[in-house]
Amino acid sequence: MKDLKKYFPFYDKQSNLIYFDSSATSLKIKSVIEAEMKFLSENGSNPHAVDYKKGFEAFEIIKNARQLTQEFINAKKANEIIFTSGTTHSINLLANGLKKIIKKDDEILVTELEHSANLLPWIALANSVGAKVKKVKLNKDFTIDHESLKLQFSDKTKIVSFASVYNTVGAKNDVKLITKVIKEFNNNIIVHVDAAQSIGHTKTDVMDSNIDFMSWSFHKMYGPFGVGCLYGKYELLNQLEPLFYGGGMSLKIEENLIDYSLSSLPEKLEGGTPNISAIAGVIESIKFINLIGLDQIEEHEITLKDYFKIKVKENNLNDHITFYNLDTKSPIILFNVKGVNPQDITNFLDEKYNILVRGGANCARRIEGVIGTKIAIRASFGINNNKAEIDQFIEALKDTNSFLDVLF
Repeated sequence: MKDLKKYFPFYDKQSNLIYFDSSATSLKIKSVIEAEMKFLSENGSNPHAVDYKKGFEAFEIIKNARQLTQEFINAKKANEIIFTSGTTHSINLLANGLKKIIKKDDEILVTELEHSANLLPWIALANSVGAKVKKVKLNKDFTIDHESLKLQFSDKTKIVSFASVYNTVGAKNDVKLITKVIKEFNNNIIVHVDAAQSIGHTKTDVMDSNIDFMSWSFHKMYGPFGVGCLYGKYELLNQLEPLFYGGGMSLKIEENLIDYSLSSLPEKLEGGTPNISAIAGVIESIKFINLIGLDQIEEHEITLKDYFKIKVKENNLNDHITFYNLDTKSPIILFNVKGVNPQDITNFLDEKYNILVRGGANCARRIEGVIGTKIAIRASFGINNNKAEIDQFIEALKDTNSFLDVLF
């Protein structure tokens, strides 16, 4: 793949920086930034104010973004696309919306590798109605063990929620197969996928996989902050109770101030003024990914990880570094330098080598139950990276014994 740094203004005045934190958020492309700025400077209208041209133009931006998103994930209908503020909002909207459906002693299945955004909403839901959250067993490669999964089902199983790709170990679950296993036991079990770490890296087809719901953020796919999506099959989506009540989602409030009626989907679940300038950026984000091609994006990122693995072996880095996931099929590296706090190493890499990586729990608070440590360093590659940057990363990792030099 040709060098794509030209699309990212991030490098215009700081080309020396090596950004290896795409799993936290991908860098923003120029056309996304320009789309947001153009809306704010040339329009700035509320999309609910369709009485005048600028307001109608804003309304059309949302309509176009919804249709593009529908096509991007191959949803059946455009009104199965609900715009939110991000993945966390999407999953909370879903969990809260299911409160009237989930009953005492019902079971919700998750894995210990889930991001907190895909654990806490389900725990809160279970605690509020007396349901139970249970752990799904994993294979040695950190993927869901679908054979064991079959044995965990019961007539109380109501929801299975899991990440397509985990944000720490980067294991890639076979979403279609797992969903098939679930639906063969009971077609009414709700399947939700947290797609935050896969949506901008590999093709997604919600009709082919037959999942019921999916959540993600556009800032993980070269797009703007502050906007995400909840996809749901229309019949199920329409059963959800709104999380936000207010403007844009109500049709009528009766004089008795008891009864009311709500708009149809998608407005029913999109209460309040939407983040319209960010949604304008969503259009450019999807156009960019379609231009480059998800197959090409995935191939480039896995090529970088494979190259990194080769260099790790050549330089015997396993002698002083513990790597947890070199063989998983995503562009994420999770590691610890033996005997050194992860934050000391991330600071060292930043200060001495201009390499930006993340250290800590990475919002996966139950990862200790899988890899035996609460915190680690995560490096994640994107289409803005190249092999020359991997080489510099390897040199830096060879030099980690000097991490104290940047502290004193």
